[in-house]
Amino acid sequence: MQKELVEQKIKDLFKARSDFFDLLDSVVPKKEGTDIFDFDKQKDVDLKDVYAKFYAYDYSVRKLLIDVYKAYEID
Repeated sequence: MQKELVEQKIKDLFKARSDFFDLLDSVVPKKEGTDIFDFDKQKDVDLKDVYAKFYAYDYSVRKLLIDVYKAYEID
């Protein structure tokens, strides 16, 4: 059971990360010919949306860290 919970948390983490970067990709152009964000040329962006996606990503990381700390007996 514990293994399945950790696997789900890992999946949730990668989904949240993907969602966050999908949002960045949709609102921040890339430097020509690269995958580097060009924040100087960004469109108007709703920071509330960016924060919500980042928070979901951060929350997923923190949820997974509980299990990592337990597995490696880290306090």
